[in-house]
Amino acid sequence: MSIRIRNTSAAQAPPSEPLKDDGTPYAYEMIDGWWRVYADDPAELVAELIPGYAAPAGEEERAAARLRLAVDFQVRLQARLAVDGNLDACTPEEQEVILADRAEPPAPPAWNAAVPLVLVTSHYEPHAPRLRPRAPAGAVIWLDPADELSLLTSLAGAGLIRLGRAA
Repeated sequence: MSIRIRNTSAAQAPPSEPLKDDGTPYAYEMIDGWWRVYADDPAELVAELIPGYAAPAGEEERAAARLRLAVDFQVRLQARLAVDGNLDACTPEEQEVILADRAEPPAPPAWNAAVPLVLVTSHYEPHAPRLRPRAPAGAVIWLDPADELSLLTSLAGAGLIRLGRAA
């Protein structure tokens, strides 16, 4: 079971971490914009990001829901990087990849553009036949929906959420 509390503004002290009924702290804390969510299991945190995820469903349905969420975050983050980044420093070919529809995952052989490329691991080897682009560190941001914890840690690594161990 997870608990969601309203986050405070940066000018205010963070809210006190809630405790479970037995007086112990939750294992995880996730900060998603206006909300702080506390839970003992990564699946409970993912259920806060995906409506209906906690409903009884098989792993196949949950995997598909995690993939949809990863692609949604991919599109939003890539758009933000394109707007906030140095898109003008990219070649026309790089701009085309950055701005392309994500219905078909991009598959450049290499990536070293001024704007990072956001990709979802499920669309590339070893999960799919598409090769991962060769890229220096930081040139590609990978979102990994393989399981709940990998999804959350990759979203946190991309700066989309904050994830940590509760106190």
